[in-house]
Amino acid sequence: MNSPSPLTQPATDHALASDPENRELPQTARTAPASDETNLPKMADTIRTSLEPTKVKKDYALITGASSGIGEAFARLFASKNKPLILIAQNEDKLKTLAAELREKHNVDVRFIASNLARSKTLPELPGKLKRMGITVDILVNNAGFGKYEAEHKIRYEDSLNMVNLNCRTLLGLTKLFLPEMLARKKGAIINIASAAGFFPVPYMATYAASKAFVINFSEALAEEVKDKGVRVVCACPGATSTNFQKRAGINASEHRDLMQLSDPFTVAEQTIEALKNGKVLAIVGKTSFITKYAPLFAPRNILARIGKRLMNPKA
Repeated sequence: MNSPSPLTQPATDHALASDPENRELPQTARTAPASDETNLPKMADTIRTSLEPTKVKKDYALITGASSGIGEAFARLFASKNKPLILIAQNEDKLKTLAAELREKHNVDVRFIASNLARSKTLPELPGKLKRMGITVDILVNNAGFGKYEAEHKIRYEDSLNMVNLNCRTLLGLTKLFLPEMLARKKGAIINIASAAGFFPVPYMATYAASKAFVINFSEALAEEVKDKGVRVVCACPGATSTNFQKRAGINASEHRDLMQLSDPFTVAEQTIEALKNGKVLAIVGKTSFITKYAPLFAPRNILARIGKRLMNPKA
């Protein structure tokens, strides 16, 4: 698989607020246990010393939701192309293990930040911190997201708001934070992961589907704005994929015929990168049924809502 041009050129909220460098551990800075709080100030000094601009490659890919599923697939694919990485997700242990594996296997620089992006209040600080470390983000993969399956009035208030925060607000925030420098350099790529559900009103996943509709519309508009300015935008819309999404959402895939044929996360990532290379803005990737692929093109909105309800009804 050939890589797009940027590739060839080469918290918890607390984690970001206190000292994100503690979560971006190069091998030279891992002499003290990360869990020993008494060592954190000394570790921070060591890490800052080891992150001089001359010690790092400049252009990195930043991937959210990178500890598993589609995000992990992107991380592995980019690392195999020797692309330096910044991985962000909630699960610090998984990030640490994945980063160490990719460093050892591909001899590539991999940093990570453990953060709950849905609740982060310090996200605007991230570009400045990276810049002081000599790091530039030229590929942004907005992959982090989650859904909940239930009648809307039964979904917890916090879950619905956090869905919008993570699926929409974080994606928008990171794009706004890193896009200006991409435009200034006339070089960059933004990969937004939406969903085939974004084409439908989907009863029992109303907030999730609406959040992914935002991602689709935002990505298409943004792509048109920047298409002649050296920055490419692609929005990938996978169908049901073999990740922990269904489990977290509370979906029993065996009760939903159209969710039983799951796509492989690596296929989704590969097809998305290929779409980016080919200049596509909207890419339906992975396995999708005829209905989910073509119904949005022809059916009235009220019919789409009925189709969405049928897809998500148990044993439909």
